[in-house]
Amino acid sequence: MVRSTPPINMPTYLRLRDQICADIEDGCWRLGQRLTLHELSAHYRVSNVPVREALLQLQGDGMVDMRMNKGAVVRVVDARFIDEYFDVREVLQSLQLARACRSGQARTPQMRAGVGALLASLEEATRHGRVRELLAADDALQDHLARLAGHDQALGMQASRGRLLEAFRRARMPLWAPELEVLAAQGRAMLQALDHAEPAIAVEAVRRHVAASRAYMARLLKLPELPPPR
Repeated sequence: MVRSTPPINMPTYLRLRDQICADIEDGCWRLGQRLTLHELSAHYRVSNVPVREALLQLQGDGMVDMRMNKGAVVRVVDARFIDEYFDVREVLQSLQLARACRSGQARTPQMRAGVGALLASLEEATRHGRVRELLAADDALQDHLARLAGHDQALGMQASRGRLLEAFRRARMPLWAPELEVLAAQGRAMLQALDHAEPAIAVEAVRRHVAASRAYMARLLKLPELPPPR
């Protein structure tokens, strides 16, 4: 997932929220792990107050479930989570890309160059079977395409759940599967839809891309987790 740099004047609890979120994604805190106020306060060297506020924010984002007087538990990614996530993602991405197709700004030379460079990285990683690079390039491309629509609400709805899914993915082997080959092809189709202002073609490319991504994550559910990072 693409991470933004927080503003210098951001309150401590919001900075802490973002740091905990990043650490979940990186595997420092595992999916399903219980997080106590004492443990987090000691780890981040802050008092309990900003930790509690950060956890409440993360609960609102769907990253953790709060427990009365027991801190929080990082949400688990299971088959239901994957299905629900990709159901919502398909709707939101279709909306975003169709909107981008109708935007003149989405067809500027700068946009075309940016998307083209990201797509080239994705296609190269696909050719060489480099799974982690492929998935990172695909995430970057999809994030860039979504931002072309300028729909901040849709972006926000996807962000936190997407980071949980990234944490789930990083905790397993970088398995090569046929579904991965589809991602670059549908990325190319999305770019062509933008070039020719064809919302219907864009929506179909999103549908195929999401179906491949869903199938790949379902494969990963059958793999054991890797040992936690040291």
